[in-house]
Amino acid sequence: MLTSVRVSERRANKRLDLALQIILPGQKGETINISATGVYFVVITNDIEAFSPGTTIPIQINAYTTTPGFEPREIRLRGNGYVVRNDIKNVTSHGSRLGVAMKFKEKLVQMDLSQ
Repeated sequence: MLTSVRVSERRANKRLDLALQIILPGQKGETINISATGVYFVVITNDIEAFSPGTTIPIQINAYTTTPGFEPREIRLRGNGYVVRNDIKNVTSHGSRLGVAMKFKEKLVQMDLSQ
């Protein structure tokens, strides 16, 4: 007898639905969800080939943390990821709105903002 396994049950890391700024070479996008091993984001681009599966892209993800009793803090994470898949969401007058699934090549590194 065959049984089906839901995709979410096969994932090694839990995904968090977070809208964070993601910066790529020459453009910006917004995350849809993120995990310890990858990210899914949307970007508007005229260069779909730049997001072809297998392409390695340097990224920076910006977030703000708020902890009761402490000042809000900006966090910037940097690293490289490779494109697993992409899909065109729609076409706008500014370019194609592209959904991109990316796996991190290594653990993202927090940048020192005091410099």
